Amino acid sequence: MKRPVILTLCIPFMFTASAFADDFKQEASKIAQTYEGCYTKQDAACVAALYTKDGVFINPTGKQDVETAYAGAFKAGFNKLDATVDDAWQVDNDTPAAMGKFHITGKNDKGDALDASGIWTAVYVKVDDKWKIRMLAASPAPPKKD
Repeated sequence: MKRPVILTLCIPFMFTASAFADDFKQEASKIAQTYEGCYTKQDAACVAALYTKDGVFINPTGKQDVETAYAGAFKAGFNKLDATVDDAWQVDNDTPAAMGKFHITGKNDKGDALDASGIWTAVYVKVDDKWKIRMLAASPAPPKKD
């Protein structure tokens, strides 16, 4: 007897969380498009502005200052980013997260092609009524097996 009552009480929350995730996936896609634009302009400050003041970027070498990390990537020759948002979910009432794939390309100072891809995961918070990235972790794709 108690199970149907509990299930009935939980159903509205399941639909609310799903609707929030769908809406936030669209919002995360807009942020990703802006991120791509900043990357194409090779503007590390523009990328950093998408993060909270204490936001961090994490890559395989560890926690990075956002602006410094991207300035280094641009200096190395990376100049194009393609990013997808494949999933979004609600961590808690005020904290959404999203994940997707990235592909960055460019040329180094010798003219050799640069190419890297992988997955990213980010956590967002609202700052002054605008979604900002609090933490983004990027992991390279594993090497392709022959």
